[in-house]
Amino acid sequence: MVAAVVSAAVTALGWFASHWSERRLEDRRRIEKIIDVQWALLAEIESNLQRYAEIDLDAHLADMRQRMARAKDFTPFVPRYATEIVFEAFISDIHILPTATIRDVVSYYKQEYKLRELVEDLRSDKVRSLERDRKALLYSDYIWQIKTVLSEGERARLALAGQLGPEAASYHFNNQDGDPIPVSGT
Repeated sequence: MVAAVVSAAVTALGWFASHWSERRLEDRRRIEKIIDVQWALLAEIESNLQRYAEIDLDAHLADMRQRMARAKDFTPFVPRYATEIVFEAFISDIHILPTATIRDVVSYYKQEYKLRELVEDLRSDKVRSLERDRKALLYSDYIWQIKTVLSEGERARLALAGQLGPEAASYHFNNQDGDPIPVSGT
């Protein structure tokens, strides 16, 4: 009888130890995944913000407005934007992030998607046939949307960096010492 009780106690203790160890390992893997997703999103957002920051948006808009005013048929070229590869890869895992971070990251990417849709509209033949004033208004909306993306992106970057700690807050993924890219081509 004593042997059966001892055997049952050892079995139960082994089961609890095994469960506890498995749970710790699972928690560690989950934390690693959260950190990996946050670093990946931070890298993508930082890259996008850097791309927009290379342009003096107000000067660029003024230049485009002048060009549209001078030439009746001038339509500014608007480049297509690359898809958000990291975000789209981790969209199914977004729920593992802290709630505040999810809100800021999703808000940022929603603005990126709106910008992408606006770019597709600006690249259409319909825009080329519009009057100068309407083109100028649409292009102003485009620049305003980029500014909105910059604002939302900075909030998302700060949220992610806040979760990742001081190392992430000071880390920049792109070389910010490089020369800006001329966009107006004067």
